Amino acid sequence: MANYTNKFETVACNFKEPTNEEKWINFILSYLITFYDKYRSNIDFQDKTENQITEKIYFWLSKGKLNKKFRRKVFITSQSRCNNEEIEGYCDLTFYPREWIENEPHFVVENKILKNTETSLKEYIYKPNKPKGSKKNRTYFDDGGMFRFLSNKYAQNQTFGGMIAFVKKGNVKEIKTNLTDKIQELKIPYKDSFYGELINSNLLDLKIHNFDNSFQTNHIRKDGTEIHLIHLLFNFNEK
Repeated sequence: MANYTNKFETVACNFKEPTNEEKWINFILSYLITFYDKYRSNIDFQDKTENQITEKIYFWLSKGKLNKKFRRKVFITSQSRCNNEEIEGYCDLTFYPREWIENEPHFVVENKILKNTETSLKEYIYKPNKPKGSKKNRTYFDDGGMFRFLSNKYAQNQTFGGMIAFVKKGNVKEIKTNLTDKIQELKIPYKDSFYGELINSNLLDLKIHNFDNSFQTNHIRKDGTEIHLIHLLFNFNEK
């Protein structure tokens, strides 16, 4: 395993001793970044879909010979039904600690192909009035990777969530800048108010385990609670 500097713990626990939940989420993040470091130059991801890359991550973590320590500590599922019975949907990756931890936490990760376009940035963050179905039976709904956490579709009663962007084209630094700019503008209308606003913009400059293409955000959710999101950009546009 790579020896990453644990910058995430420092902010998540406000410079205090990290909780058990924060420790095992950091453990998961270190393995996700190690996957990227190991495979970004060994596999041609250019022709892979979001689901195919997600499955590669899942099988490497759940079946890989070198990841026995991970499997002793964490149980992982792929494309499992989200735990909100009122909203239909499936989570790309969900991690559960094998050792019992108070409040039975889980860590959901949503994956997105990310391009440097307005449409792709909205798909990652928040895309209102997204069409569904044929022209004859078309309906519209709000969607977006971050929106699924902020609207309580994903990670109900949890304080953390994760986003992974698969970058196959474009300059990853420019994409990251445009993405964080859009996140700072985020306001999701609800009744006579808004939710989803960024609480602490300083987190945008904080890396995860010293991984350059990463940042953190925290937001007010639809139910008034807060959620801390971890963002990793996996750049597959370089060899």
